[in-house]
Order: sequence, then C-alpha cells, then structure tokens
Amino acid sequence: MNQQAAQVKGGHKDLEPAEGVEEREDKEEAPALHLAGLQFFFADINNKMVMWHEHGSQSFENSVPSLLSAPTAEAFRLLSVEDRKTVLHLIQGAIQKGKAGPYSVGRGVDQRIPGVPLMAFRYELADGRLLVVCYPSAGEADNSRGTIALGLAPILQHFVANSNRSVMLVDNFGYVRFVSEGLINSFQVDDIRLILGRNIAHIQSRIGRSLSTIILETLARRANASGRGRFLLANGETFEAVYNTMFFSIAGSFGGAMFSAGDVSGDVDYAQVFNMCSAPMIIVNTESKRIMTANKSAMKIYHLKRDDFEDRPITETLLHPKSYATLLAAANEGNQVPQSVVVNSQNGQSKKKRLKATLVRGDKAPKLVLEART
Repeated sequence: MNQQAAQVKGGHKDLEPAEGVEEREDKEEAPALHLAGLQFFFADINNKMVMWHEHGSQSFENSVPSLLSAPTAEAFRLLSVEDRKTVLHLIQGAIQKGKAGPYSVGRGVDQRIPGVPLMAFRYELADGRLLVVCYPSAGEADNSRGTIALGLAPILQHFVANSNRSVMLVDNFGYVRFVSEGLINSFQVDDIRLILGRNIAHIQSRIGRSLSTIILETLARRANASGRGRFLLANGETFEAVYNTMFFSIAGSFGGAMFSAGDVSGDVDYAQVFNMCSAPMIIVNTESKRIMTANKSAMKIYHLKRDDFEDRPITETLLHPKSYATLLAAANEGNQVPQSVVVNSQNGQSKKKRLKATLVRGDKAPKLVLEART
C-alpha cells in the first residue's frame, strides 16, 4: 500500500484538469459532475477516471441517470476553480492518509456561507488499484445532523424572529437547513431534531406529504411557486394557508428552495374578529344565494344552525325573495342606508329589521354582507 501510495503521491498534478478541454465534434460530449444532487463519486486513481451518481430530480432534464463516468479532467470541468482545487486536495489527502475531510465545496466568493461538506476515503482493490470514495457528510465525529443546517439560518432567524410565518429552507441536495418556530407549530412537529439536517424526501411522516411535494417540485423545476391550498399534516389533519416557494442559487452550483406560508387572513385572525362583532352579520354568495357564514351574534338572534343554510338559499330561510332583491339592489347602488325588511327567524318568529347591505367584489362571485342595525 505504501509503494502504491508513493506512486501516486505526485498524483495531484496528474489529476489536475487541463486548462481547456477542446470541443469534440466527432463524438458526444462526456458528462460532467454537478454538486447539485450529487450522492457520491469514486475517483479511479490509476485510470484517471471519475464515476458518480446524481439525483435525477435535481437535474434540469428531471431524468434519472445511471452511474456516470468521465475522465477526471472532463468530469470536473464545470466546477469552479476553487471547488476543483478543493476536491483534488480532498482526493490527494485520502490517498496519503486513508481519509480526508470534511471539506466544504460550493461556497462561492463569500466564504462565510458554508457549502456542502465532502468526506473522502481510500480503498484498495484486489488487483492493487486505488479508489477514493467521496460523499457528502459532516464528518465521522459529528453526530449532530444539524451541523449541515448552518449558513443562511442565522440570517433567516433574524427576519422571522417576531413572525408566526412558517418558513423552511432546503438546499439543492434536499437537506433541511432551517425551520422557523411558526412552521414547527403549524405543522405540529414534535421535535425539530427529527427534521433539521434531514432530507426533505425522507421526513414526510413528520411534516406531511403536501409540504414535501411542494419543495421537491420547486427543486426539480428550478422555478418559484405560490398559491393557496390545504396542507395535509402527518396526523391526517389539514389546514389552509397562503404559501410561496422561491428557488435560489448562490455561486452557481449551490442553492436551494425557501418555503414560506402564512394564515389565509395574514397575521390577524379575522374569523375571530368577525365573531367578536356584536352586530348580527351574514355573508351571502350572490350566485347561489346561499349563506356562506354568519357570526355568533347572527346565529343566536336568528336561531340559525349550520344545517339551515348549507343546502338552501337565503330566500328559503331568512328572507323573502323580494326582500333579498331589495337588499341586493341597494348594495349594487352603493346605498349605505339600512333597508327595512322582514327577517324570518328559524324559531318561527318574523320581525322587521333594518339591514345594511354591502357588496364585496372579488375574483369569483360577489359576496353580499348583511349587517343588522338598531
């Protein structure tokens, strides 16, 4: 082994990629190693070849490649100069000492941002050939997976310290680097250590399928996404939120996705405010004429039950069709004067009440807000 290691001691020069690789017109260009999605790579020292495997979901083509291989010079041609030197230094260290690392790659110009840590180990084949095996790892002595979740975490922590928004940062390897307290609470995570520093694809049982799917799609497509939807939690419950995911890239080969979500109504619970109003208020869908919701005061005064308005229009429960038409016309005209109409409470009593009608227009059917005035 010592003789073999001595033979390749000057191998750093042999492994050094050429300054420029000429384009070959007669055959297809050899594959090149990417840090994004890299699972592992082998450096065949004697044959000056590199074999590696990348996640298909992390490639631009979104395809699942088999084990790739190329001459050393061509395999590392897309890495930055600093990353190339670091990887070759890592390989050389493993050749000489049996193991080396972790060395950080993909950091770019700003060295304060930790990159992806790589470890390397020397392995001798039966025929005497040497292989160096490299893969992402925080180190043998480091049992804290949270070590991977450094870098941008302090910055994000500063911005979300006083917010209840759900924020998660995942690097382009799929590892969770940062999780906010808001996300821990919203997604009912028992222990942050069970998700921090772990791969997003492997923690669906902790955070639910919805969040994992959204982040993986953002990483695969390299595109931002936003919307409003219901998130399925690990315990089977759901909650509605407005979310956006942003794909970002730092120093070319290092990046990831940031997920941010908040309550549909923002930081204020407007449903609670709605129920706190002492005046009876009802919201009606003008297309179906069905009551969408009513605050606690309206439910009590009009003796309403949920079943009373879920399947029937308001013209069959509280209001006569002519009374409803009067209120709708006043709302369309912007008339702020309360209209005197007969309201048929569900306890069998009918009384004249003054209702102020306001129309709220949106993307879908306008909503008619009916507020009782004394």
